[in-house]
Amino acid sequence: MIKEIIKWRTVIIGAVIILTSYIISDIISGVSLILPSFLLVGLVVGFIINETEKNGALNGVVLGVIGGIITNVILIVMMYLQGYGDFIVSIISTALIYLVLEIVVATVGGVFGSLLRIEFDKSEMEYEEVEE
Repeated sequence: MIKEIIKWRTVIIGAVIILTSYIISDIISGVSLILPSFLLVGLVVGFIINETEKNGALNGVVLGVIGGIITNVILIVMMYLQGYGDFIVSIISTALIYLVLEIVVATVGGVFGSLLRIEFDKSEMEYEEVEE
């Protein structure tokens, strides 16, 4: 049942987009756009799966967990390599807070994406009725 609900291809594409935007924004330019990236990619995933809000939320949660773990592991490793190894407990606790935030934001994005797709399909159906 879960296999049918979670669209792994879309979630993996979303995780790659999050990882790419994280590398470009935070590591290269020094400006962190990670939370807006999770919202935007969650919206895209919810739109692409073309299912109910519940499925959009579930795909958003999976995207948030996978993307959040990847980005936070990179963050922890970067901080450790920069010499903040003595503060690793504080860094990990902060990363856990970030992880929860990223999951929530990706979930909201998944729901919004599903709602957007539903409205898009409704307007497309109305447009086809007007043409006929």
